[in-house]
Amino acid sequence: MIKSIIFDIDGTLADTSEDIIDALNFSLKKFGVKKKINLTEFRKVANKGSSYMINELLGKNSYEINKEINDFFLTYYKKNICRKSKLKKHVLDFLKHCRKKKIKLLISTNKLEKNAKLLLIKLKIFNFFNFVAGSDTYKFKKPSMFHLKYLKKKFNFKKKETLLIGDTEVDSKAAKNFNIRFVLIKNGYTTLNANQISSDFCISDYRDLRSILDKQSINS
Repeated sequence: MIKSIIFDIDGTLADTSEDIIDALNFSLKKFGVKKKINLTEFRKVANKGSSYMINELLGKNSYEINKEINDFFLTYYKKNICRKSKLKKHVLDFLKHCRKKKIKLLISTNKLEKNAKLLLIKLKIFNFFNFVAGSDTYKFKKPSMFHLKYLKKKFNFKKKETLLIGDTEVDSKAAKNFNIRFVLIKNGYTTLNANQISSDFCISDYRDLRSILDKQSINS
């Protein structure tokens, strides 16, 4: 029986790319960078946090200016975190279903913890979650197994009773490194196709996830 579910946020629970891209392009323009990011470029760098994203887009040789841009981006994004972002279809129904089943719901994201919490509040789903672990909550972030190990230590969940749900190869690697089952949400923030990302289950609609959850409850 599934008793705990760990969720990623961006591309998994919510479509957030427009707000992130808008904040990133505003930040680049602010610092005189003549580069404009679109969704295709965003997908190449989106899943390991903003510092990684900016370093990959601008090159790693300009550490100081990259850090300034990243700091500005994080501040600006926080102020504009949910202008266009919206929940994935049927997410709310699925969270309500989990609540009825008394399933423990956790967040594991490479967003800063404070920004992750703010986004969940703006999306009106914060109260569904028992805990939010961001990129700065622990010493390690995804795909390190230690990020999930700290969560396990805090909540004492059993691996065989736990699912990790995400949309990219980073989430897949985190689940594999920690030896828990992984559900891939299709069409996430990655350049890889679904068949290129290792998963136990692959879905495009949260109604399918509810069906998987119920079957796991029967078969476990």
